[in-house]
Amino acid sequence: MKNHISVGLDYSHNGLLSLEASSYTDFTHFLFSSAYKLGKIEAGFHSLEKIKNYNVIIMSIPKNINLLPKEIEVLEEYVRTGGSLLIIGSRGGEHINRTNINELTRKFGFEFIADEINDSVNYVNLQKRLLLADFKPHYISENVRKIVLSSACSLGPIILAEEEKNVKVEVLARGGLNCWRNRFDGSEWIEEDCPKVPLLITSEYYNGQVVSFGTLSIFSSLGREYGFSAFDNDIIIANILRWLTLDVTAEGKVITIDIQRDLFHWADSVVKKKKWENFSDLFNVSLKYFKDNYNTIIKELEKKQQDRYQRAPATKKVVKEKEEEKVIDLIPKRKKEDLEDIISAIENISGEKYERTISGDVEEEVSQEGSGLVGELPVDLNTLTVKELKSYCNKKDINLPSKARKADIIKIIRYVLGAE
Repeated sequence: MKNHISVGLDYSHNGLLSLEASSYTDFTHFLFSSAYKLGKIEAGFHSLEKIKNYNVIIMSIPKNINLLPKEIEVLEEYVRTGGSLLIIGSRGGEHINRTNINELTRKFGFEFIADEINDSVNYVNLQKRLLLADFKPHYISENVRKIVLSSACSLGPIILAEEEKNVKVEVLARGGLNCWRNRFDGSEWIEEDCPKVPLLITSEYYNGQVVSFGTLSIFSSLGREYGFSAFDNDIIIANILRWLTLDVTAEGKVITIDIQRDLFHWADSVVKKKKWENFSDLFNVSLKYFKDNYNTIIKELEKKQQDRYQRAPATKKVVKEKEEEKVIDLIPKRKKEDLEDIISAIENISGEKYERTISGDVEEEVSQEGSGLVGELPVDLNTLTVKELKSYCNKKDINLPSKARKADIIKIIRYVLGAE
């Protein structure tokens, strides 16, 4: 984005949106940390040459004051010749705010309606806080999933003369099927259903463009559930301002990206500490370095990834082999004479004779696989009674504690037999 895109805020018609208001600190911080040069318009819109210094003008709906015919004429010519307007309404439209803003907006193909929109299904805590999740594909709706508009009035496209071919009005966001409203019909307020009511409109007017919606709450820092930081409210505001300045000669294409929170805070601190112009400069430098060193960086990343995958299994195998060696060292070695004694003891207990199949003169490991025991004792020692277990221990001179339980006796026998 161009480093010096000028944004003018209207301070001349009692609008509520101002940089100094504490209720809009998040939006103000966004403007200062982005690539925008800010200015205040305090003398009204009487000179086309003066307001042409701004690439985009932000107007909140005037309060208890009318736009002068000369101002409407100047603003129309400003847009016609390539300027951009963001016009923000408020609940009740012209009626509650006692102004004539529609005399300006009708030139661009739409008007503010004297109502306040509610939704009985899709809302955040209060029905007047509409939750919108259905958007027409557009640059402004890129990366936007949900936004919330609180205390909003609706907008109405108007039918223009057939010869007015240089105006293109689009509705980018509408209310849901369960929307209803309080509308002033000229004499009283009436309650009525209003499904699919227009809430966000764009107008491409000759060489310029206009965006409009009906609430200031989207800029608020006071309500985290409906203000600037709620859902994707900040993204859609960023997209709106960038779309309004897309026709400005820029150094590159403007895009919207999601930044991890920790990276954002780090980048923000660098911009402030090192006095960078803005985030765009920081990202452009980062991307340029990545571009200039792309092959080297990618090779390093691929090598690290390959090393990680190759090293992990090898390490695991070495650890496993060491563990197996330790286990093998713990297995006791038994002599043939020891096994003869054990088999004899089993014969005495069971009353049966077993055939000897053990041969060899040297120490050898003869633990049975599957049973985990040595000799011909039952695989499950729990099948023997305590009396039988103690009798076996007495015959094998295995010392038992005076109050040994069955489970303890089994553990001791398994230990002596080398099964544990």
